[in-house]
Amino acid sequence: MDDVIREQIAILEQAVDVYTMELERFLTFISGVFENAPFFISAEVAGALEARKTDDYKEINIPAGKTYEVLLSVDAVNSYIAWDFSLVQGKMNMDIGFSLEFVSPTGEKTLMLPYRRYESDQGNFCTLMTGSYKLIWDNTYSTFFRKVIRYKLDCIPPVTELVQSD
Repeated sequence: MDDVIREQIAILEQAVDVYTMELERFLTFISGVFENAPFFISAEVAGALEARKTDDYKEINIPAGKTYEVLLSVDAVNSYIAWDFSLVQGKMNMDIGFSLEFVSPTGEKTLMLPYRRYESDQGNFCTLMTGSYKLIWDNTYSTFFRKVIRYKLDCIPPVTELVQSD
């Protein structure tokens, strides 16, 4: 009986050696496939990381239960406040609250763009007064999940035409 068990163990050891050798060959082969596959290129090779560094977008993390605010100073009536934002990361509730307020020199706030939840948004607002405008991203409704947004803001002064005198 001992000879039968030893023979079976020897066969099993040979099988393990063969399987191990074949697995190593397969892993070497598949690694080469992935390294050379055009659909598996790194962000650095694709240039995506460098492009993100040079654009005007900022990326911010808004913890659960918090807001993020940006204050813009507007020097001329009829200027445009323009924004472009989108969520980069989030598990559930893939949206973020967004609103726009005017803040007077005395600190009084006037809602200009009512609160609404967005996955992403591109928009603009024509200013009615000079002064400070506050853009607010709101994640206070979320108890557990932070939100990462990527945004770009601009304040575009009004276009004025030059009048030529005779």
